[in-house]
Amino acid sequence: MSDATPPQDPPQDFYQYADRAQAALLDMVRGVMQEAAEDGLPGGHHFYLTYYTQADGVEMSDSLRAKHPQEITIVLQNQFDDLQVTEEGFEVTLSFNNTPERLRVPFAALSKFYDPSVAFGLMFDVEEPDSALLEAAEELLASDFAEEIGLSEDSADAPTEPPRGSGEVVSLDSFRDK
Repeated sequence: MSDATPPQDPPQDFYQYADRAQAALLDMVRGVMQEAAEDGLPGGHHFYLTYYTQADGVEMSDSLRAKHPQEITIVLQNQFDDLQVTEEGFEVTLSFNNTPERLRVPFAALSKFYDPSVAFGLMFDVEEPDSALLEAAEELLASDFAEEIGLSEDSADAPTEPPRGSGEVVSLDSFRDK
């Protein structure tokens, strides 16, 4: 007779802890953003929000998407207009190179949230959009459309200094762990 115990299958996560934790954290972000929409940002609080630009439900101008075909980080700090928060996502108007842009972002597209005033950040387990969409966006950047709106592959990657007091676009690399 053998005393060896047969191998067991790993236990199933019937409670789906990771999904529940992510939902709870997104709910916290939703709540904080709702408070900011109603009362403004107190003290030095401000939010860096990174999301996938090709995700379902994201609405932004073609020219802004051409400059940021995969991800974009927006900053809600001093000047943003008409922040509206729903169960599904948020809408906000920011200024990019003195041009107001209305953005609609579902929370399902959010990959990072960071408040540098208190060094608090979250990363969400979000699937990247289909690579075919990303390739199409990159082709758009290289197309005649990009030239018509004043973009080229070189200018889309070149950092631009935002006007003072406007919404900022910050490279994701600026707060990635290295």
